[in-house]
Amino acid sequence: MNNILSIKNEFKEEIENIWNNPKFSEIEVIKRGYGIHDEVIKNSLLFIGINPSYKEGAKNEKNESYFINLNQEGKNEINGKQYPYFKKFVDITNRINEKYEEYSNNKINWSHIDLLFHRETKQHFIEKLKKEKNGIEFISEQLKIAEKILINSKPKVIIVSNTKARDFLKGKEDKISIGFDFNFDNELGTYTIINNSNLNGIPVFFTSMLTGQRALDNGSYERLVWHINYVLNKI
Repeated sequence: MNNILSIKNEFKEEIENIWNNPKFSEIEVIKRGYGIHDEVIKNSLLFIGINPSYKEGAKNEKNESYFINLNQEGKNEINGKQYPYFKKFVDITNRINEKYEEYSNNKINWSHIDLLFHRETKQHFIEKLKKEKNGIEFISEQLKIAEKILINSKPKVIIVSNTKARDFLKGKEDKISIGFDFNFDNELGTYTIINNSNLNGIPVFFTSMLTGQRALDNGSYERLVWHINYVLNKI
């Protein structure tokens, strides 16, 4: 389908090249494999995180790479498993569609990508990874692919709900970054990308985590939903 970007078809070889590169063989997380969504729906609400989780010692946790496909209910299309992490994405999109259809005559979908593909739950691990031999290059090579995915996914709106992901997009992580420049658009009340011809003008929301102990409070969450709807109406 023309509105679907298959990360597996387009970028699997590049990702495998990173994991099979001898210079990265001593990096701790390599043995766990990588994890990434297979499909991104173009012109969707694109939620951006930092990397897939890994629960060491968990009963069903395996050291293997995978591509995952989720439907719009956040369920695995193969086994029907629902992942709590994606429930907020589903809720936001459903609530936006209550209004979005009124002015666009269409529904909007959601998609999700992580900027990094290695599997690790603790975010502070990135700081440790940067100190490992070739760790900075390992991160940088993943970000190069993430940038290509972003460009090819042609999102309608980007929602970044992770501080590390924000820094990697903006270029504050010791110059390891995708390097987008952002401008605050006073009419939209949020940021837009201004230095990439493929993504120029796309609205971007930088927000706190949507799930977990440090998730947005209810009031901020309501404002986020309202604001995304407002921006979609404007563009």
